[in-house]
Amino acid sequence: MGSPIRIFVLTGAGISAESGIPVFQGTSWRGRSHDELASIDAWHANPRLVWEYYSERRRRAHDARPNPAHVALAEFQRPSTYSGFFLCTQNVDDLHEAAGTRDVVHIHGKLFESRCAADCGRPAFTDRGTYKEGDLPRCYCGALIRPNVCWFGEQPYQLDRIHDELDRCSLFFAIGTSGSVQPVSGFVAFLKGRNDPPRAIYAGLGEPANAAYFDEVHLGPASVTVGKVLASIAHSRAR
Repeated sequence: MGSPIRIFVLTGAGISAESGIPVFQGTSWRGRSHDELASIDAWHANPRLVWEYYSERRRRAHDARPNPAHVALAEFQRPSTYSGFFLCTQNVDDLHEAAGTRDVVHIHGKLFESRCAADCGRPAFTDRGTYKEGDLPRCYCGALIRPNVCWFGEQPYQLDRIHDELDRCSLFFAIGTSGSVQPVSGFVAFLKGRNDPPRAIYAGLGEPANAAYFDEVHLGPASVTVGKVLASIAHSRAR
């Protein structure tokens, strides 16, 4: 039996695309780039437009279901397999949780949560509602309610915990990420700068922008490649 490992899994839009969640890079919404709408400046300038955008995203994601890649990760996390498993996702959907993965860290927040825009102290709460002009939600304190997502111009969530797990991991597995969005695109480069760099594996439809930092690159649909990579990891640790 091999020695215990600590695996850090990073997932991006590519893992959810097969579940019907659109990949937004390089596309637009009503003639506006997604980067433009997913920003704190857009919220301050036009909260109605931002809520229309996120309401449509909620409607499109509402009936999405986990695909085999989500399920494979959830099964890999089970106590009978490995206890040193940490999953950080760039995705705001809840497909990892729906598949059964526990304690998922959403570095960019959650699509089906909202919070007070004034940070009055009210905790973020589950919210699957959609809002239109004249129907913007307000907090008990009177301030607007906003989606609980990290926008451009804001600090990503749980960075301290994420960096702690990066420091401790002995295997890094990135799935369906572009390798071009900071800070997550820098994770693998940071790991390769360690005195004891962990093995780094990538799986996705195409090579990420930071492919040079990975020891292995597996190209193909996440629903196919993720299960194969996890099976290989399990086999190598069992020898």
